[in-house]
Amino acid sequence: MAADIPREPLRRRVRARSLAALGTLAGGPFDPLVGAALGSIAFGARWSRYDALAAHNLELALPDLDAAARGRIRRAMWSHTRRIVHEWLVLSNARRERVLASVDLGDSVGRLRELARGGRGLLLCTAHIGNWELLAARLRREGFDGAVVGYKKRRDSSADWLVDLRASLGVRSLAQDDSPRELLSVLRSGGGLGLLCDLEVKRLSGTWLPFLGRPALTMTAPAALARASGLPLVPLACIARGAGYELRVEEPLELARDRDRRGAEDDLLTRLNATYARWIRAHPEQWVWYRPRWSAAPASEAEREAARAPLSARAPR
Repeated sequence: MAADIPREPLRRRVRARSLAALGTLAGGPFDPLVGAALGSIAFGARWSRYDALAAHNLELALPDLDAAARGRIRRAMWSHTRRIVHEWLVLSNARRERVLASVDLGDSVGRLRELARGGRGLLLCTAHIGNWELLAARLRREGFDGAVVGYKKRRDSSADWLVDLRASLGVRSLAQDDSPRELLSVLRSGGGLGLLCDLEVKRLSGTWLPFLGRPALTMTAPAALARASGLPLVPLACIARGAGYELRVEEPLELARDRDRRGAEDDLLTRLNATYARWIRAHPEQWVWYRPRWSAAPASEAEREAARAPLSARAPR
């Protein structure tokens, strides 16, 4: 007899239904009520375990700031989080044009088109800073095809809500544990592959590299994809500026071909981490300090090597 499939936790079902309900109201006549609801949640979050983790992360990464300054960053972070969730809700309905139009593209789209000339794919790397969902939606509106890679949560209809949001905007979602062939096929067809690779993901292949001045578990997938595809990493972000956003595209990061495989990949990822750290130091209130980043620490070289190995090569637990 087949084992029963565990039921989705109640809190996730409530969260998903709340997102759907608020999404129908956002941007319309009842938008002030949506804003008030999100404001109350953001205010309450300041006494949650997520705020405690944010305080811990800020103390680790920005020790030169005093407690009052770090507290101001946390409060501004929750305000920014309220803002981007509100914008995601508006993006989920027919009133989305105002949010999409809030992004100043500058010359960034031209730079991306130049990089994609001749049908080359784009290996796009961003962080949980600014509004990353709006970034994908805005590029799709400009005609860039492809997919974004994210964590596929089982039994979580609120995560499904985000996947459906992207789909409604023409953005395809791939799971982090999908076959590398599927990810590479996006690039080889000339599409863009979007990676969010600034956080700690213990279940994926990783290595310990500097991030905001401290060793941090860093996923190796961007470097592996760069090697397999022959493409550079293109760091980009959608950074809040006043009431709108600015699309920023950095210089592509090439894999060093004169170094051994391990050294070249670590060098590439170190430069990518340094780019993210520069963005975060410039706009600390726009990064997700409430997410795990330095909770893992290798006890030995053997653990470092085990973390770097593909999941298929790891010993079963």
